Amino acid sequence: MIREKEEVGLVEEPLAEQPSEPEAIMEAPEEAEIMEESPDKHGDNAAMPANVAHLEPKANKTYPMRETAFSLPFFGGDIRFNWLVSILGLGVLWGIAIFCMTDPNAKAVLDTWYNTTILYFTWFFILGNPVMTFFIFWVAYRYGHIKLGPKDAEPEFSDVSYFAMLFSAGIGVGLFFYGVSEPLMHASGSNYITAPGYRSQNEKDQWGLNITMYHWGFAGWSPYLVMAISAGLATYRFGLPLTIRSSFYPIFGDYCWGWIGDFIDAWSIVMTVAGVCTSLGLGTMQLATGMMRLGWIDPNANITSVYVSTIWVITAFATLSVVSGLKVGIKLLSCLGFGLGCLILFLSFVMEKSYFLLNLLVQTTGVYLQWNIFQLPFWTSAFGGLKDGEGRAIDGKSAPSEWMGWWTVFYMAWWVAWACFVGLFIARISKNRSLRSVVFGVFLAPTMYALIWFSFMGGIGLRQQRQAMELEKLGTDHFENSTYYVSTYSEFCYDVPQEDVIIDGKTVFTNTLLGITPVCKQDGNNSWFNVMYSFSYPDGSFGGFGQFMSGISIVTLAIYFITSSDSGSLIVDTLASNGAEEHHWLQRVFWAFTEGAVATGLLVAGGNDSLRALQTASIVFGLPFNFFIFFMCWSINHMCTTLEDLEKLGIDGNIDAELMLPKKSWQMPIFGGIFDIIEFIVSFGRVNKELGLELPTRKHIMGFFKNLLVPFLPLYSIFSSIDMKGNHAAVNRLQTGVYALCHCGWIALFACGTINYGFVAFAWSAFFLNACILTSLRMTVRGKLGISGNIVGDFIAGSFLYPQALLQMELQLANEDYGLDEAIATEEKDVTLPIHKQGHDA
Repeated sequence: MIREKEEVGLVEEPLAEQPSEPEAIMEAPEEAEIMEESPDKHGDNAAMPANVAHLEPKANKTYPMRETAFSLPFFGGDIRFNWLVSILGLGVLWGIAIFCMTDPNAKAVLDTWYNTTILYFTWFFILGNPVMTFFIFWVAYRYGHIKLGPKDAEPEFSDVSYFAMLFSAGIGVGLFFYGVSEPLMHASGSNYITAPGYRSQNEKDQWGLNITMYHWGFAGWSPYLVMAISAGLATYRFGLPLTIRSSFYPIFGDYCWGWIGDFIDAWSIVMTVAGVCTSLGLGTMQLATGMMRLGWIDPNANITSVYVSTIWVITAFATLSVVSGLKVGIKLLSCLGFGLGCLILFLSFVMEKSYFLLNLLVQTTGVYLQWNIFQLPFWTSAFGGLKDGEGRAIDGKSAPSEWMGWWTVFYMAWWVAWACFVGLFIARISKNRSLRSVVFGVFLAPTMYALIWFSFMGGIGLRQQRQAMELEKLGTDHFENSTYYVSTYSEFCYDVPQEDVIIDGKTVFTNTLLGITPVCKQDGNNSWFNVMYSFSYPDGSFGGFGQFMSGISIVTLAIYFITSSDSGSLIVDTLASNGAEEHHWLQRVFWAFTEGAVATGLLVAGGNDSLRALQTASIVFGLPFNFFIFFMCWSINHMCTTLEDLEKLGIDGNIDAELMLPKKSWQMPIFGGIFDIIEFIVSFGRVNKELGLELPTRKHIMGFFKNLLVPFLPLYSIFSSIDMKGNHAAVNRLQTGVYALCHCGWIALFACGTINYGFVAFAWSAFFLNACILTSLRMTVRGKLGISGNIVGDFIAGSFLYPQALLQMELQLANEDYGLDEAIATEEKDVTLPIHKQGHDA
């Protein structure tokens, strides 16, 4: 029997580890709920309750989110999910996937979008990452003592299990695919280091490792950590659901539980599933190649059938893992995969030139600290990005203008696209840990491990490539044949002589590392298995260790793919279930199968091109999350400030989230008013009364369009209302006149820009001059009315949301009888004001 909760559902969320003291959860009479201000050094006007009992959120507190619940015969329990989040997520995901499957030009179209995004936002992708990195270090220093849970609670997972699960969801697969190949590509390819032509081979090889470490060090984990800390604080300290939307509660307030939060979580689902599917599909192709090389699969088999079978084997194991739960399947597989990876790393280290690898590790660490903290993170290759005809270097020593988009910007965008999934997963497993331990466990420890991994595995690849180049030169110099030592296995590989090569009584080659053969130059995605097969130790009939090392690599890769899929399914189900940490097992199966189905459809329909197209789409559509992450940084600071202020009053434990909201806010939030109609549309008119939303009034609608077309009229009215004595009447008229002139001017100039692009510069100048005028006015109004906020929020409202900003000020001033004429004030007082709790700068 299917049933849907009345009023679109009140979702019950169990809180994280409620204190056991009875008085902590007792509800005192309303009259005892006295609020008193605490010193607010941060300017957020936070209100601190005098009664400690009211700091604790009520057990099983409800949030007015959409929820549909129904039961299936024979399966037991209820299936509960947010229908709007699920439908939006699935609709957008399958829409993109079907486009990639059916349109032969899909990849070209999405590549165009991607290239356009890179062209205009390279600076933003590059700048955003070091800002996040420095912010994370500052949080660890300033608020490191704050815990994601009660003060005396113990972490759910041991340090080893915690570290292993980080890799299972974050970068485990990438370490195998790029551990050898990426340093080789950077060392032998054309980039801003190698292109000038004056660097030695030693320098190129070291820079190959350094660029790789830049991509896989702090840069990779910083967006994950911002997402994890914001979600973890919201959930385990303020009792909010474990969703992306909860990170925005200090900004949006109760609007998080409506359409805004639903769109955020649905978009997060799209990013998560798209990322997991592309990795699953592309990884399947690599696994199949490795298995064919080992002879586990017939090389003449139908390759598409092999891909499909591999995907569903991985999906089946991922389904079993996710059904068994976080503390069983995901934890055990993560530890197993991490252990096997460490085994491969150690065996490779011992069998290769160990002392060389230790030297390289120390050297790479120093180079990383010197270059990858302040210099490379801000490098945009501005001059190198210029194309022919735009001022490209005439000496021909520039890297391809697309290089940053191929590599660095791609990585920065890809980390952010994955941040929804990995960040929320990290938040889930970080419960009861301090922020300092989270930063160390997720930021410093993985970076140190990546230094070891790439120095050893990448260093092995680089050393073997150099030896292959030696053998190529040896063949040319002494046998007049550069392919003299080329292996029968591959044109990129060379058989290493197992004894000295003596020509004319002179030793021209000495092998000090017997048993390592063949050695290979850069060979793309085959580079990892080339290194594994180099551990042959030829000795008569002994086949060497190559097959064993390759086999264990494939098993480890498969485990990492399984853990990526199952942890992705767990997080997607959490998002679709309004943050519930316990779900019906059928829901996890559904999302696991959805990932497998999308990956299968893409591989069957378009193969590599379709998968790459979906990957490109997820990066392009992930651009908004770069902006979201900056808002999350503000939320983290505000949540930590609130917790610290309460600690000074001797208050600890789980805190009611409403304490993060300002004491006084705008009557109409910037995203309210006319935009409230969206909630009515998506709710089919059945808006949950707990949201406190009403249909937009005539004033909301008419005021929005009036302000959109003639904003200078309400602007002058607002100027006059806050200057009732007329002391600045001349200045107000002047500002209004300038605003009116600029408003008409930027519209006309943008239109002229279609004829002559030069007018666009003047149009933007006029637009931003108006934004500055309105920003200054909004700051003044906030100051007079005692509404918290900041200049960034004022500027965003005063520029791209200027109709709402003007209406917001009109309504607020009218409601407080602040100098507006009697007709307007009377009209506004007749409007029933909705009651909803808003965030800061709303």
